[in-house]
Amino acid sequence: MVYYFTARISNGDDDGLSDMITPSESTSHTIYMGKDKFENDPLIKHSHPKNIWFHVDNHSSAHLYLQLTKDQIMNWKSFGDFTINDDLLTHLAQLTKANSIKANKLNNITIIYTPVENLHTDGSMDTGTVTFKNPKLVKRIKIAKRDNAIVNKLTKTKTEQSTQEFIKSQEELARQIAKHRKLQEAKEKELSLQYAQQKQTNSDPYADLFKKEELEKSSNDRRQENWDEDDFW
Repeated sequence: MVYYFTARISNGDDDGLSDMITPSESTSHTIYMGKDKFENDPLIKHSHPKNIWFHVDNHSSAHLYLQLTKDQIMNWKSFGDFTINDDLLTHLAQLTKANSIKANKLNNITIIYTPVENLHTDGSMDTGTVTFKNPKLVKRIKIAKRDNAIVNKLTKTKTEQSTQEFIKSQEELARQIAKHRKLQEAKEKELSLQYAQQKQTNSDPYADLFKKEELEKSSNDRRQENWDEDDFW
């Protein structure tokens, strides 16, 4: 089972905690987590590699994920260049803290986050345990104390979905991205070809002249083929 949460982050000066925010005034972000530690491996395996994984540092906690949009994934360059809105990051960190039995009671804890593709797990490790392929790609955020307003607001949005449905949704996202990239590559190839042709034309001052002469010659040839002897009388 997979739990979903929706973080509605204000586009203006609002603190994002009011229930009166309208969709036009905010941006919705999807957060998800497994029901228990046994869901961790399937979620790591089937989550899009660019989705962002969250965990309490040095304490046991649920594994939370930020679902990136298709545009975010398509425009991805590197995790170093990728930024998460400060308010959204705070929401994610607070929810991660709240889903740790020990860290939820502590102040001044650290939340770590990294792309799913940077996680490593195998059959030899304890259930729910992960390591990092590149520790340098792990970012951190400090949380002074629990913010009940944020946690309660996120909890109100909680929904459930089966693990199978989650896998299907991730596979569909991957298909959409692959299709979009294929179309994008075809468009870029066409533009590159047009650029090369234009460059060749610009480098040859007689290209347009020869092209015009060829068109005129072709037109004359067709005209001559259609001429009849009666046309001269």
